[in-house]
Amino acid sequence: MKKLLKPYALEDHLIPDLIKIARGNWESWYDVYTHSGTISSNPVLADPHRFASFLREYSVGRTVLKGKHDEFRRELQGSPEFEEAVRETTGQALDRLEGDLRPHFGSKEGKNRLISVLSKVAAFVRPERFVAWDQFAKKGLNVVRGHGASSPFGTYSEYLAAFDCAWEDQPGKQIKDCVARKGAYRAVEHEPRFQRRVLDVYLMECGGRWSRKARRK
Repeated sequence: MKKLLKPYALEDHLIPDLIKIARGNWESWYDVYTHSGTISSNPVLADPHRFASFLREYSVGRTVLKGKHDEFRRELQGSPEFEEAVRETTGQALDRLEGDLRPHFGSKEGKNRLISVLSKVAAFVRPERFVAWDQFAKKGLNVVRGHGASSPFGTYSEYLAAFDCAWEDQPGKQIKDCVARKGAYRAVEHEPRFQRRVLDVYLMECGGRWSRKARRK
């Protein structure tokens, strides 16, 4: 990906690169993102092998207690509370559910938070609304807001609200305008569920996701 000269200043010529990265992710998980059935039947929850791949690819398996990965999957798949949290729009229900699940499934004797894995599953089953709680995207969102990169977000709902502001204003508006002007490789690229992924990619870039130091981790 081309290096951004100023991480807070998105230039139109960089947007195709962001779209390309988002497109690669979308195509890898197409059956999950576009699933039209129930939440419980989404492949990321219904297929244990798909869920295991998700934990590995997104490096969130370590946040779930060892030996309970599949039990955690089945808990989410059959949970009315998780379904409610995904249908609720603010992220507050996801925060509450995380607190309920952490004592049983959180690693380090329930001390490690589960919001990263929960938000990523939510972003898969409802990409038009949710985004991942990601360390690089959080840093990038702070950068584009003019805050210190390490400024904390107390809750996922707080982060989601800040992401929505970036989506409705800049740089989200610039991404949407650019796609509208220049067209898209696939029809889905005109849709908010995909364009929010593009914004997420941009925030991760601003937060150093593809920096040389990050790649060594």
